[in-house]
Amino acid sequence: MQRNYKTKSDKFYLRLFVVLLIFTAVFIFIDSRIRPQVVTLAKYKVQSMVTQAANQAIIEQMEISPLSYGELISVQRNSSDEISLIAYNALEVNRLKSQITSTVISKVQMMDKADIYIPVGNITNIDFLNNKGPRLHFVITPAAYVETDIESEFETTGINQVNHRIFIVLKVSATALIPNYSTDVNFKTRVCVAQTVIVGKVPENISDNLHYLND
Repeated sequence: MQRNYKTKSDKFYLRLFVVLLIFTAVFIFIDSRIRPQVVTLAKYKVQSMVTQAANQAIIEQMEISPLSYGELISVQRNSSDEISLIAYNALEVNRLKSQITSTVISKVQMMDKADIYIPVGNITNIDFLNNKGPRLHFVITPAAYVETDIESEFETTGINQVNHRIFIVLKVSATALIPNYSTDVNFKTRVCVAQTVIVGKVPENISDNLHYLND
């Protein structure tokens, strides 16, 4: 009698072990299929959200305290009226960078959670089942760290005429937090904040020698 009891007990634990093994295998299979899709969609979603928030923040900040090209850039000429120096106004540039960084971070922190959906058919990796079936719902919690920089771009528009653009560049390190998943995405976005056409001969290497006044 005792031996039969042990036999039944052993069979129960064996069946339980097999069930758990099958469950684990199925979970690993589903996870291996769905994780790359969740990560990819989350990256695109977070990048889109942060870029939109950053661009909106820059536009709002420029509307609140607009700066002209002349306030950001100093153009100096020699006695022959040739351009000898083009430099950033350090005080105004650093103030602009600080204001935009603060505004962007505030916008990012205020971002709501986002939803992504993946059809169950995508797990099968069978073409005709893609985008079919019930949708799995995932909630993304975005988080981002932002660094602000400034860039110049010179474009020749005619004889002794150069279009000079000033860009605010945002270097973003973002994280998409999802239950059981997380992924990082790094990207840059830039917005033109000032531009002008410089008339006169501009040294060819002027873009490599831009520096800050008042440093």
